[in-house]
Amino acid sequence: MALRRSPGWRALTVLMASLLGLAVGSASILAQEVSFSQLDFAGFEAPLALANAWTDFDQDGWPDLAVSFEGGELRLYRNQAGQFANVATTVGLRQETGDPRSLAWGDYDADGDLDLYVGFSGYDGPPNRLYRNDLETGRLAFTEVGEATGTAARGVIRQVSFVDYDTDGDVDLFVALRDDANLLLRNEAGKFQDIAYDIGLFEPRRTVGACWFDMDSDGDLDLFTANQNGDRDGLFRNDAGMFRDIAAELDMDQPRRPVEDGSVGCSVTDFDNDGDFDLHVAAYGHDRLYRNDGKGNFSDVAPQLGVAVYEHMVAAGWGDMHNDGWPDFYLAGFVWGEPAAVDFLFSNPGQPTAGRKFVNVLPENIRRNGADHGVHWVDFDRDGDLDLSLTHSDPGGQHPLYRNELAQDVAKRSIQVLALDPQGKYLLPGAEVRVYRAVTGELLGTRMVDTGSGYNSQNALPVHFGLAGLEPLDIELRFGRQRTWLRGIDPAENPDRVVQLRLGTAAQP
Repeated sequence: MALRRSPGWRALTVLMASLLGLAVGSASILAQEVSFSQLDFAGFEAPLALANAWTDFDQDGWPDLAVSFEGGELRLYRNQAGQFANVATTVGLRQETGDPRSLAWGDYDADGDLDLYVGFSGYDGPPNRLYRNDLETGRLAFTEVGEATGTAARGVIRQVSFVDYDTDGDVDLFVALRDDANLLLRNEAGKFQDIAYDIGLFEPRRTVGACWFDMDSDGDLDLFTANQNGDRDGLFRNDAGMFRDIAAELDMDQPRRPVEDGSVGCSVTDFDNDGDFDLHVAAYGHDRLYRNDGKGNFSDVAPQLGVAVYEHMVAAGWGDMHNDGWPDFYLAGFVWGEPAAVDFLFSNPGQPTAGRKFVNVLPENIRRNGADHGVHWVDFDRDGDLDLSLTHSDPGGQHPLYRNELAQDVAKRSIQVLALDPQGKYLLPGAEVRVYRAVTGELLGTRMVDTGSGYNSQNALPVHFGLAGLEPLDIELRFGRQRTWLRGIDPAENPDRVVQLRLGTAAQP
């Protein structure tokens, strides 16, 4: 259970936010730049939603939405040309008692369709479920295979992620626990076995969030763990398949925190477009924004960039809401018993220069509903700009979906890249996608295939790049030590704004 802050603490933090320029009223200069309209769909008004996760499970080209709820309900909204219908029971997803806090999409059996892992919190309810997608067999249905595959873990489950940590061609499964040592389940032909202790990932700290990314640019995935109740954070460097916690060496462990503080969610992007991945940590206490110097060294730049929030934050999601080439982020806050806890929508100022800071531009219509857990950016209507998907676990909350109302000519200034393995399968979580200006070779941005984001969830989607203009692009896909290029892509001639790029394929337009 989250600890509740005192009313005096609340007043103090609001004052601090105002002094830092984070209050909504301080964002009037940029407020006109963002406009979102809430999708009018009665199903999304359901309260007590926890995790949300997106993928195109039926392969019709439209991203679909899974949502978990306190009490055990699981919904799967099928998106058909922007219209949603809950098909969970129709396709075989169980409605159970318990607290399903975690959702992850991944192709565990490498059959070409996306499977769904559901993590439950607590020992009184069901074990974790792994739903095999049977679309490959011609059926629009799921079959539960948790016990059969060795993935039916129990505990106070938080972040779950499909990752190929050893780059052997299949996805393994990471399971964070808030009450026990974390699990790393290695995939051996569709059967899983916990090897966390054997490879140096044994961590009994109270983990809530976890982010896999190549922090030192050496071609393998490392792991950051966001830990609660005063526990130190972890940063496990991957050295040829063995891990060592170097968080203290890099001054990223946050020692000596009070027991009521701790990290909750982490999120990764290249916010400054310099070609390496930076890390945001949402916390009960001090948030951090760690800038990566490209060599695996990090410095906290939250104070100088105006995002040094001292609040009760749960999760952040990065996305270029303006299509200007710079990733922005939504930050969700949660305080037990306070459904109107503060959220932020931080607009990225662009090219880092002295004095330029992120600015909170949260629109009033989103502030009224807000999020307290799930946060994801997704182009659900395929118009080229990123829309905003939230969950609110309060009894009076919703899980709203907000349509981004960028002008049509701005919305189409984007490109999305679906990163696939050589056989055309979605098996590359953690892969890096880079976009360059074709004429000059200038790097325009770097994004990562999702390994876990929002709140205890993992999408399986193309990566999105906003563009300052429409011009020919070169696209690079990196995974492990492999590199593949797609050259001379003209986004103006790609009305769907989605390109597929297979690793190891020397593709040309």
